[in-house]
Amino acid sequence: MEIRNKKKVGILSIAALAGITVIGSSIAYFTSTDTKDNLFTVGSVRTVLHEDRWGDLADTDHNGIPDMAEDIIPNKTIPKDPTIENTGKNPAWVYLEIRVPIVNIITAQEDGSRNPKADTELYLFKPDLDHWRQLSKIVEEDTDGKKTAVYVFGYEAVLNPGQTTTELFSSVTFCNAIEEQGLEDSEQTITVKSIAIQLEETGTMEEAYGSFINQEHVRKDTTDTTNTKEPAPQMPENREAAVDDGGHDE
Repeated sequence: MEIRNKKKVGILSIAALAGITVIGSSIAYFTSTDTKDNLFTVGSVRTVLHEDRWGDLADTDHNGIPDMAEDIIPNKTIPKDPTIENTGKNPAWVYLEIRVPIVNIITAQEDGSRNPKADTELYLFKPDLDHWRQLSKIVEEDTDGKKTAVYVFGYEAVLNPGQTTTELFSSVTFCNAIEEQGLEDSEQTITVKSIAIQLEETGTMEEAYGSFINQEHVRKDTTDTTNTKEPAPQMPENREAAVDDGGHDE
């Protein structure tokens, strides 16, 4: 009897040690973890509106208006060449908005005969439709009855960082207005604004602009991706015409 009991005790002791060994080995496992940080950099859509020829014009009286744009006369042509440079980090669709003053006046034909009095855009330009596409033209009228023709042109190609568009036009020409119609000594402003929209997730050039317009209807503010040039040309005293003009370069 005693011998059997000793065997049982011995077996129980071995089993107990085995149990301890199992428990001990379970808490002695090595563990390891690893973490990967995914780094992202935030891009930017930034553009600069240039008008190099306009910016090179002399301004001897330092009033911010080139001499060539002061006291202008009918049919006078002035250098003006808006382009957009992508100075950001992301490719973009880019656009130019041109605002032209409209006045109800009489103009003359090439032979000197008069046209009927009509709403007339004070300056003309010939857009480069090989690289730009006209997306819209509307006429706005403010509460004072002043009218403005608003053109929007989209650049056909994606503008990558560091690239510059072709010029939309190279000059503007003042209309052939006759004198004594209230244009003398007036200042008429032509406004050029550039707009840039990120390429990714915006669709085609037309779709991107459509989304931008819908967004602007909700949010009536101007973003950092727009640049505006607003020069104010001057009309001569007792001259027929009025003026136009673009901005100076940055």
